[in-house]
Formats: sequence, C-alpha cells, structure tokens
Amino acid sequence: MLSLTDKLESTMMTGIGEVEFKLAFNNVLEWYKVSENDDLKWTAKVELGWQNFFDGFGLTFETADDYEVAVKALGDLNDYIHQEPYNNIEGDDQSGPSPKSFSYTQDAEAIYASFIFDYGIDLLDEMDKLRWEKFRALFNNLSAKSPLMRIIDIRQSSTEGLEGNALTNLIEKQNYYALEGQSTSAVDDAIGAMFNMLAVQAKQGQ
Repeated sequence: MLSLTDKLESTMMTGIGEVEFKLAFNNVLEWYKVSENDDLKWTAKVELGWQNFFDGFGLTFETADDYEVAVKALGDLNDYIHQEPYNNIEGDDQSGPSPKSFSYTQDAEAIYASFIFDYGIDLLDEMDKLRWEKFRALFNNLSAKSPLMRIIDIRQSSTEGLEGNALTNLIEKQNYYALEGQSTSAVDDAIGAMFNMLAVQAKQGQ
C-alpha cells in the first residue's frame, strides 16, 4: 500500500535470505494472468510466479524445500499486493472500481485508455517502471468519466423503470460489455484459496 512517508521496498526476507523483487504493475498483472489460468498446475504457477517477481533467483525447484520457500514468499507478496487503504472496500460507497465489476485482462484496453484520459499516462511506456502501489493509487481514483468507470457504470446500472429504446440500449450495452471470464474479485478469491492449498502441499512435499 502506498505511503507518503515510507519509501517503497525492493527486497524482502525469504527462506533463502533477503531477495530483491520486481513489483512493477505489469509484473502484478502477469501474476493475475498466471493465477487464473486453469490449464497450469500449481507447481507451474509457483515457478512462474517466482520467475516473474524474483527473476528466478536462488531456486531450482528440484526439491520440496524450494517450493515451500517460494510459496511462503509469494504468499507474503500477494498479501502486500492486496492491501487496501479503506475498510469499506466492498461497500457501495467506495470511490474506486469495484473488483467484482471489472477484469484486469478483459478490460485492458479500457484501463489503458483511462490512464491516458485522466492522467496522460501511457501504461505501455511505463511497463517495468511504474510501481504497483502507484498504479493502484491512480487506478482506484479514476474519474467517473474515464472509459473504465463508464463501462463499470453500464454493468452495474439497473434496468428497473426503463422502457422502450432506453431499456433496449442499456441491455445492448450490458451485453456488449459483459464480463466473459472471472472478475478481479473472483480471481482474488481463487488466488487466496490457491495459497491456502499450496502452503499445505508444499509442506507435505507434494
């Protein structure tokens, strides 16, 4: 979580000592993509996660101990990634995009356009540079007129009381912008469940 008094950390303690990690926004979004890939075994997800965040440093994954070290480090990093500044993050009065209403993967174009629309930031130019904490601070405060927030508003709009062309237009837009896969909230839940399982399996040497 972003702080205005503390510097962003770039290393963390792991089972093999202090290790440098990468936490640019694209590293985190790559982790989301890996995590929601049901075709990958948990071992492959752990190895890809370690490569993604830690450049594969120090682990060969030839032993159960390597997986246990990676699972603990990735779990700690994942907890940090999901820290939120407000307790009412799931409430209806939150200011940022509801994680139940968007997907980092499916809404990539809208997110890209929104950062240009609100901040003049080209996210493709910021790959490997813009830290996740800064990305999230900007993302959580996108304006209501930004492309992503307009899409989320369409998804969340009620058809109650609408008739004729107004009803037809809203339904057509909702069908067009419907989430085809998991929302970010569903992926977050899946990641949490995965780490609960991984912690047990890694200790058992499976």
